[in-house]
Amino acid sequence: APSVLQVEVHPYWRQDSLLKYCKEKSIHMTAFSPLGSPDSSSMFQRSGPKLMDDPILTAIAAKLNRSPAQCLIRWGIQHGTSILPKSVNEGRIKSNLDVIDWELPREDYESLCTLSNQQRMVSARFWLNPRGPYKTEADFWDTSAEAENFVQ
Repeated sequence: APSVLQVEVHPYWRQDSLLKYCKEKSIHMTAFSPLGSPDSSSMFQRSGPKLMDDPILTAIAAKLNRSPAQCLIRWGIQHGTSILPKSVNEGRIKSNLDVIDWELPREDYESLCTLSNQQRMVSARFWLNPRGPYKTEADFWDTSAEAENFVQ
C-alpha cells in the first residue's frame, strides 16, 4: 500500500472523501497546487473563479494581516496535508515558509472548508495526446464511479 498520495487539494477542491479514506488507511496526503494553481487560467485557458481572489479568503487574509497564499498554505497544514506551493520568487518563497508559528482561527478555517465552489484548477489537457494513453480528460481523471469503488 502507498505511504503518500499526492493530489490536487485546496479549498476549491478539498477531496474530503479521499482525505478521509487516506486517514483510515494511514496514507498521508500531499497537496499539489495548494494555492489553487493561480497561473492555470492562462496556462490551461481556464475560465471561472480564482481561489486566490475569493472574497472570503481575501477577507481572512486581511483580518490576519497575512497573504492569501499564507492562509491557503496554513489551511492545507491544518487540513492534515503536507503542501507543495510552487514559486520562483524569493520573496514569495520566504513568505510561504512563514506559516508555522500561527494558525487560522477555527471560524476562518471552517469558512475555507465550506467554500461551495468545488472544481479542479489543474487541467488534464497538458497530458493529453491522441497517440498516448490519455486521449481525453475522462481518460486521465478517475470518474466518480471509479473513485467511489476505490474508496469502498
